[in-house]
Amino acid sequence: MVKNSFQLAHFWELMFSYTRAEILLVDRPTLWDEFSRTDLESCPIRVSVVSRASIAARASEFDALFFQTVFPGIEEVEGVPLVSVQYGLAKERHNYGEWRSLADLNLMYGDYSASKVSHFSPSYPVGNVKFSGWSPRVKRQALRQNKIDLGFDPSLPVVLYMPTYGELGTFSELLEPLSTLRRDFNVVIKMHHNNEISGRHWRREAASLGISHLFGGGDDQRKLLEAADVVLSDYSGAIFDAVYAEVPVVLYQPWAHNKIGVQKFDLSSIEFRRRDELGLVVSEARDLARALKEALATADELVGKAKGIRRDVFCDTAPDLIVPTACQRVDELLTGRLPGQTTEQRYVRESVRALLSARRALNRSKSKPRPFLQRLLSNWRSPKPD
Repeated sequence: MVKNSFQLAHFWELMFSYTRAEILLVDRPTLWDEFSRTDLESCPIRVSVVSRASIAARASEFDALFFQTVFPGIEEVEGVPLVSVQYGLAKERHNYGEWRSLADLNLMYGDYSASKVSHFSPSYPVGNVKFSGWSPRVKRQALRQNKIDLGFDPSLPVVLYMPTYGELGTFSELLEPLSTLRRDFNVVIKMHHNNEISGRHWRREAASLGISHLFGGGDDQRKLLEAADVVLSDYSGAIFDAVYAEVPVVLYQPWAHNKIGVQKFDLSSIEFRRRDELGLVVSEARDLARALKEALATADELVGKAKGIRRDVFCDTAPDLIVPTACQRVDELLTGRLPGQTTEQRYVRESVRALLSARRALNRSKSKPRPFLQRLLSNWRSPKPD
């Protein structure tokens, strides 16, 4: 089940393990801004565009349904096992939220995440399926050539900026400061997929300031990490992609206490709670150039400092075994060799389904057009006295 190109890229390695795999692409108003008919027709795996109304019926045709996060109509899916595949570590209130109870199986990066959601439903560490088969240390040995292949200046270090989205993101604050660094760095922006839902205006803004190395939410960050000398981020799950790839990190996290509650962020979330292990922390944009240069000068030290958290959040599954390990767990689920949900977990699932159903009904009632007479009366105003 896929909603955008970011999710498509996330499942890509896993899809080819199933000879009869099919992509169910959720229809939405901006779908054809992101995909073309040619994209879908040329995809080596069958793609079906599904409406909100048809999702439950289509889901029932399959032996298992993989999903990344809650999708429209998930509460109506019955009779087919739902397999949740972890896609991030930041914003823990969301990633480890009660929606995980909707899954019959959670495939997680490591023991840290599996333990966080095991009380909602069966959860197992398998690794990051998106990075299956990828050995970042080996790929980064050709750093100079990787830069050339992507059109970067090989004589300059690469700053890969991967912000999160919305109010929690820092794109609007850092765009201008980053543009002033183009003489000393290859400034590369990999935008969060949620920032592109409303359009690609961010590209125009960046280009107007002379930043030309721009990549969207569906682009492969593995290629970018192979060419990066330092990763700049804020509260994004991309932080942990950099940690996995052993690239030094600079975190711009200003006014974190004022961000509590934004996109379910809180100070106990790992990207803030353990930020001093993750990399250099900056709280003012004017310190950005200094921090980036310091990160380059102390790259080995920063990568070494992050190894502890890397071990904590990623299991030691060999890259070539990540997808096979995930498939083995799915097979165990389908053949009844994994424990199902406990009675208490089913209670939570029922409550989450009821909440989603109620929310859908409320949204439908809000958008339902009122009868003509009711609209007329509601717009009527008594004449003012003379």
